[in-house]
Amino acid sequence: MKYIILLIIIIGSLLSCAEKEHSEFILVENFTVPQENHPEWTDLFTENLNVISLETITSSLIGSIDKIRKFKGDYYICSSDGRYIHRFNSEGKFISSLDKQGQGPEEYQRIEDFDVYEIDGAIEVWICNNHNLKVYDAMDFSYKHQISFPFVIHKFKRIDNSRILLVTAINDYILTLTDENGEIISEYLEKEVPFLMFRPVQFISYKSFNIFQLGISNSFVAFDSNTNTYKRGYFTDRKDLLTDKQLLHSYEISGMDFLRKANELFYISNIITYNDMIWIHTRNNGKNYLTKYSNGNMISTQFSYGSIISTISIGESDDSILLYANTEQIADCKDEIFDKYRIKTDSIPDDNPYIIEFF
Repeated sequence: MKYIILLIIIIGSLLSCAEKEHSEFILVENFTVPQENHPEWTDLFTENLNVISLETITSSLIGSIDKIRKFKGDYYICSSDGRYIHRFNSEGKFISSLDKQGQGPEEYQRIEDFDVYEIDGAIEVWICNNHNLKVYDAMDFSYKHQISFPFVIHKFKRIDNSRILLVTAINDYILTLTDENGEIISEYLEKEVPFLMFRPVQFISYKSFNIFQLGISNSFVAFDSNTNTYKRGYFTDRKDLLTDKQLLHSYEISGMDFLRKANELFYISNIITYNDMIWIHTRNNGKNYLTKYSNGNMISTQFSYGSIISTISIGESDDSILLYANTEQIADCKDEIFDKYRIKTDSIPDDNPYIIEFF
């Protein structure tokens, strides 16, 4: 009888482990501690580089960049703390601007997040505006309609015609899936303040998943668009990276000072994916590193905030990796940067930034 009970316990344990393994996965295995490898631009990113000078005229002045979205060859740039979206073509020529900040029904208070989609043959710009998503025609930025919600939304990702994934902070849950009318389909991840790090590009696209990082921890929640389900995972298999439990514990002890405490540890700040390549921004011993992971090989470099490399978290594109450089960053860059015509990029004061793109 004792042997039967023991056998049941062992089988139950194995099934539990199998279930856990099925529900959790690791994005990058055998990740090593980043170090300075002094890579070339083409080693850290790709060999195919393009630099686009954004036209500088009175109506297209950008100022600070909040987010860049490339869609069908055009660049949509949200700037000046959510006041505008400027559209430029593939050559950097200015096309038009969304400039409707105000209190009217067709206006927005502030662009918290935005994205660009093609729906029924028309290209639309969607923006996140407090309790609603407002939709504008991408050609002339005329107002089309809005989707309203009974709660505040901070970030979003339209999955398809019938599903929208939201990041909410006022709700009991962080992740909310709704239909095209704003009706809730499902909710996941109970609200924890340390898990809410609002990034320009909130969701990481990986295969059929939209990945939401739990703050700056090594853990994430992935929404599977094929099955409408959520699952937990880890970015790497390293045990010395900051975990979600450690992050919550730090918040319990230090309150909003938990971020300063976290800077003394080894943690993941952000993840960027493109095809089979993954870039991981880590912070270790007070230093920032960007590590490229591809086919089991890793190469990394140290960088500082305000450098060109630090802008990698601002851009989102379906066919490239986007960075940008303002005139000061170009002047401070040790390596010469050439555009696609092999013309050296020179910094001209008060000019719009340059898009630096790797394919």
